[in-house]
Amino acid sequence: MNKTLKGIIGGTVLLAAIGGGIVALKMTDPEKTEESSTVSEKTETPLWHVHSDDINKISVENPNGESYVAVRKMDKVKTTDADGNETEEEIANYVLEGYEDLPMDTVSIRLLATRSPELTSTDTVVEHASAEEMARFGLDEPVKVTFSVDKADDIVFLIGGEAPITSERYLCLEGQDTIYTVNDVSMDPFLESPYNYLGKTLKETQAEDDTTIVNSVRIERSDLDYDFYFEYDPFYSENSNGGSMALHVMKEPVYSLISGDKSSPATHGMYGLTANEIVKPHPTEADLKKYGLDEPFVTVTTKTDAKETFVFKLGDSYQTEDGSKYYYGMLEGIPCVYGFFEDSIIYDDLKPEDIISRNVFDTYVWDIGTLIYEADGKKLEFNGKGGKDDYVLKYNGKDQDEDGIERFRKLYTYVLQTKAEELVYDDPELPDKALAKITLKRQDGKRPVEVEFYDAGSMKAYIVINGETRFRCRKTYVDTLISNIEIFDDTDKEFTMTW
Repeated sequence: MNKTLKGIIGGTVLLAAIGGGIVALKMTDPEKTEESSTVSEKTETPLWHVHSDDINKISVENPNGESYVAVRKMDKVKTTDADGNETEEEIANYVLEGYEDLPMDTVSIRLLATRSPELTSTDTVVEHASAEEMARFGLDEPVKVTFSVDKADDIVFLIGGEAPITSERYLCLEGQDTIYTVNDVSMDPFLESPYNYLGKTLKETQAEDDTTIVNSVRIERSDLDYDFYFEYDPFYSENSNGGSMALHVMKEPVYSLISGDKSSPATHGMYGLTANEIVKPHPTEADLKKYGLDEPFVTVTTKTDAKETFVFKLGDSYQTEDGSKYYYGMLEGIPCVYGFFEDSIIYDDLKPEDIISRNVFDTYVWDIGTLIYEADGKKLEFNGKGGKDDYVLKYNGKDQDEDGIERFRKLYTYVLQTKAEELVYDDPELPDKALAKITLKRQDGKRPVEVEFYDAGSMKAYIVINGETRFRCRKTYVDTLISNIEIFDDTDKEFTMTW
């Protein structure tokens, strides 16, 4: 009889006596009889008992699937004791042999050791089972599982087919001929593909205390004749004024401010990048060609101020059984092809119009040093200094009182509503004369801007910023702007704020 897998005598009494020790229990080989016997009364039998942390290796051999081995790795993790002191403790994690270079779902892998370190059968089905009976219960080609246990012999068990009783499965111990039923939840981890234990998070979400800056992002798509290029602009970090503007600007295909909320999946999509499926670990060159990753549909290159470069690629699309559209994808440095649900990524159908802020002016009113309006031969020139509580304003060289400052503020409030309704990708020929012109200089001298409006036909107007034609807006906006400029001096008339 095996020295560490002893017979059970008075099962519950013996288990109680074990206490904290590390013991492995197997059934004593039953007395051999010439014929097998089917047990009629339900009999629960303790099969083995070990501590999960003492399982140093789990081998799963699947004759109809992929076999794999999980090996224990003791990791040190920081924790806090009852007194609030930070300490370190060792925990047993498991990694799949041969997949160490890929992200792993360590929580799921631990189930291989923690789901059934001890097991009791729900019933004994057949004693002295013949080869035919083994086959009838799915044990002729079983999934074979081996627990390698510290300072104890291996525990080896064979998993058969599903039992007619709901949530039960057939099992026997290697080298024995008694067939048991066990709760299938205890066997489920061993019936999974090793892919189930690989991680789908390719890069963790950026932690709150991580000050790494994304310097630039370039998105190349084979279906477009232009790239998207975003660049970090420290000006917006220093001058946010509590707005929703991003800290990046779009420089290609058209220079534009971008919305912080709408653009973050494009500028920071590498952080928290998570796949939906594991497709092919360790792909060959032939695999990459098969999945369209040799000539990718999308290439995203992200560079950070920490001198890191991340390159993410999407290949061909495919459909899952439920009809959902996925893309094959890879993150450079991780040798695995993943599947990405189309709605979980932004790169495949991104349009500039989806993420631009549509704001043309972004200077806080009390930061204005010089503001000049010109339209229909009329010119309004303002010069200011100070902050919200002590702003000093001159209009056409004359000091302004509180009412004058408020009228200046209201007109600028209308200007802040200037919207980039359409992007202009080409370089259109402009009329000889602008409809209106606004020149703005900040008190700190940063970011001077000159915005001109030109008739674009079809009730539209071009918006030209610092000599570059970037957007179109409704001409009625410009008409209303001109009207507001004309009535500025008539304080009895209120500005029109809609168009």
